[in-house]
Amino acid sequence: MPEYLELEISLVGIRPRIWRRFRIASTATFADLHDAIQQSFGWENCHLWEFVEPRRRGNAIAGIPDDEFRDGRPAASAVKLSQYFTGKGTGKRCHYVYDFGDDWTHDVKLVGTGSDPERYHRRLLAGKHACPPEDCGGVPGYARMVEFLATGKDPYGEDPEELREWIDDLQPESFDLAAWKAAFDR
Repeated sequence: MPEYLELEISLVGIRPRIWRRFRIASTATFADLHDAIQQSFGWENCHLWEFVEPRRRGNAIAGIPDDEFRDGRPAASAVKLSQYFTGKGTGKRCHYVYDFGDDWTHDVKLVGTGSDPERYHRRLLAGKHACPPEDCGGVPGYARMVEFLATGKDPYGEDPEELREWIDDLQPESFDLAAWKAAFDR
């Protein structure tokens, strides 16, 4: 029977918590996990990223190698999840950092392992709240948007019409699991 890792991923520094939980094949790589996080959160995959030990920019686990700087970061496509998330225990974690400008840090926590008679690559199980828009300024920029949506006033004192146009149809509380699951599970 195929083995799976059950992971819960949440954005660090945002309340209410924005999170996703999914199963992914234990044979998957960190590149596969990157793709799963991108799709489950609705990111556009247009920035640099890496997986690091769970302390502020800790040791690199995997990412996009940078030959120019010889940073020693292992290629995410060459590092299997099972090499890091070992054993049957839970609680092992790492951080996924996406967009080195906005610095979106995702806490990636192993919540379980197990087998399933059904064979699949990944399955979205649960989640809550919409993901922030790309390039919104990280946690402070997203907080600005949420406050604007609640009050109609830009806490930065800028033109509210420009902010309203940029926010478009952001609905921070929304997350339609069935719709996201249909796209993610393919």
